[in-house]
Amino acid sequence: MAAAFFAGTYVPVLAQSQNAAAQTNTTTTTIKSGNSTGKDLAISAAKSANHTILFRALRVSGLTEQASGKGPYTVFAPTNEAFEKLPAGTMDEFWKPAGKSKLTKLLAYHVVKGKFTADQLQDGQKLKTVTGGTLTVGKQGDSITITDGGGNTATINQADVEATNGIVHSIDTILMPTPAGQ
Repeated sequence: MAAAFFAGTYVPVLAQSQNAAAQTNTTTTTIKSGNSTGKDLAISAAKSANHTILFRALRVSGLTEQASGKGPYTVFAPTNEAFEKLPAGTMDEFWKPAGKSKLTKLLAYHVVKGKFTADQLQDGQKLKTVTGGTLTVGKQGDSITITDGGGNTATINQADVEATNGIVHSIDTILMPTPAGQ
């Protein structure tokens, strides 16, 4: 069994091996390539002005320790603007103790075991999240999108930000877990 990042639970090695097998050499936005933060995923989020809501969510959910753990992981990190697109009151509910479990699942749905750079993501590729959900990659030239199980699509607007325990791709929309993929 492999330790699951963010979720604080264990996921079958099957998900890890499916992602490893898929790891080979997709709105029209040119992706900005990142660089290395020299820090783990949690500290990288804390230092990013575009991810302050994400970092707060990590703290509220108690997942900062997992985000500091051994990887590698690929994180599709929603920007502040992505969180602001949620319906009014959604984040207020997540900040409450009763919303912690839903917030944890939501965050974990953005994490995939393994390190997938933008060059390794392929059109139509299926990625298994640490919660068991499936994300689908769309690739058209330099534009890469990630679609969740409910059909919501996020565009990667900054790719390949290296952390010591994985890689981060900033996305413009929150990916929503479906009941089966939570």
